[in-house]
Amino acid sequence: MELLPIISEFTGEPTGEMIPRAEAIARGIWCQTTNIYVLNSKGEVLCHQRSLEKERLAGVWMTHLGGHVGHDESYEENAHRELFEESGIKMDASSLIHWRTTKLDRARIWIREFVVLTDIPVHKLVPQKGEVEQFAWLSIEELNARNAAEPHNWCVGTHDFSIEYPCLRAVLTAAEQHGTIEPTQPIHTWMPCIA
Repeated sequence: MELLPIISEFTGEPTGEMIPRAEAIARGIWCQTTNIYVLNSKGEVLCHQRSLEKERLAGVWMTHLGGHVGHDESYEENAHRELFEESGIKMDASSLIHWRTTKLDRARIWIREFVVLTDIPVHKLVPQKGEVEQFAWLSIEELNARNAAEPHNWCVGTHDFSIEYPCLRAVLTAAEQHGTIEPTQPIHTWMPCIA
């Protein structure tokens, strides 16, 4: 049985109590999660369709990977584990860039969000059975068009992806300038961002 730490709604810190994952979800208990956004050197977003077997949002397309932080792991450990388990992408610690921690009241979660840059082709990704149906690299224009056409089939970003996407690019640009990441093409050559 997977246990999750109960989190304070106000501080985002563990209270010291544990609860089974299924019960936490059913009762809407405050928990910690991670979101990992994966972008490539063209500025495309790695999107995935959630498994049709998922208890929530089955078959919905998302712009980020991630999951609940367990009782025995940090946000960073969870992000590394979830990224590898859900996609087969293995990154060293410096390539997984923490860009914000935020609270989502409607889902009753505190989320630490990360961004990584990789040019791995879709056919080399390994969708985790029971979690991911398929992957697709999408430009922001393609993503916005699909979301507009079928909003019930998409979960785009955490709060407002028209703001989040330029922020993700800015974080990667700063990481490139500081030598933390080495893209296959300079990030500053990405097309202008369209909100």
